[in-house]
Amino acid sequence: MWFSNNHRIILLYTTVFLLISLITVFLPVWLNKELGLSYKSIGILLGGIGLLKIFSNILITKSIKSFYGKKITLIALTIIITSILFISILFKNMQDSIEVLLIFFILLLFSPVLPIVENICIYLNKNFQNSYGKLRVSGSLSFLFAVILIGLIVDKYGSNIIPFLFMFFCILFLISVFVLPEKKKKISNRSQGNIKKLLLNKNFMILTISASIIIASHAMYYGFSAIFWKQNNFSYFEIGILWGWGVIAEIFFFLNINKINIERIIFKAVLISGLVSAFRWIATYFFGSFYLLLLAQTLHLFSFGLTHYLVMYYIHSKITNRNKLIAQSLYHAISSGIIMTVFTIIAGLSFNYYFGGEGFLIMSFFCLISVLIVFFGSICKKHENSE
Repeated sequence: MWFSNNHRIILLYTTVFLLISLITVFLPVWLNKELGLSYKSIGILLGGIGLLKIFSNILITKSIKSFYGKKITLIALTIIITSILFISILFKNMQDSIEVLLIFFILLLFSPVLPIVENICIYLNKNFQNSYGKLRVSGSLSFLFAVILIGLIVDKYGSNIIPFLFMFFCILFLISVFVLPEKKKKISNRSQGNIKKLLLNKNFMILTISASIIIASHAMYYGFSAIFWKQNNFSYFEIGILWGWGVIAEIFFFLNINKINIERIIFKAVLISGLVSAFRWIATYFFGSFYLLLLAQTLHLFSFGLTHYLVMYYIHSKITNRNKLIAQSLYHAISSGIIMTVFTIIAGLSFNYYFGGEGFLIMSFFCLISVLIVFFGSICKKHENSE
């Protein structure tokens, strides 16, 4: 069977987001119900992974020098993860503490997978402006489909099925990696990424930090929105619709972003994204109507879709090839790692003490900080250019 590069990208996004949906939504359920971990212990485990992401991502990706190296790295990581899962299933009577340690290593090994996948997809995609959004939709659709399907499976067979699904999705992902093209071109050591150069790139760091804050402001939404809405007498069906609508808005964005020339307005777009995101979290806190919340959920196309796209576009168009992978690893480590972990802790504390969703207001405040970072960063750049 013949695959075009677009087919390969779609397959890669589809399978990796099957894994992401399971890890994000259902792994905590398994840790709680099957291993007996408290919510606090789960939070500490996931928080520890988040803080270590910046080290694991950079450590694993910094020495990858070629497309073939990225492919081999994904194969190796997936085989190790699958093997650990197989051992966990085979010796299901092992001590819970050992099983928790194995899950810790699995999540740590998985952390650089998405940055590598994004980098491979950008490499294979020769027309980023016109096709990235359309191809990235496959990941969003996969996440939406997987959440529904896994939910039905877990309802029927119990949370014990989750490790088996995890291993099955790993095999599917491994197949999608194997169908990637063979590119064994040797690249000199000079092509190894230079993280110091990235850290000294003011435009990249301003964009990465501000965008990471906006992405991480979803911590309250990801962690506590379902609980908050349930406390406000929404049914689980309505909560599912609200979550699904946010993903649909994201899909709409990715399908239509190619119609906008984003190159000259990247930093203005981050400002808009930050302001709209701040409004979204304020609206989520104050709106009590299901239909008004649907409108607020539509803003997910800005708070996640636009924000993420801006970073991917900047890396694709402004960062040298040898630094692209490290740039993506750094972005993911900061946004979904360090800052997301800190924001999740803050959201959890606010929810624990106030019970009223005040964490959404705190997330709104953080979004405004991201706006100020871009605003004052732009002023500093103009001042430097005028000297």
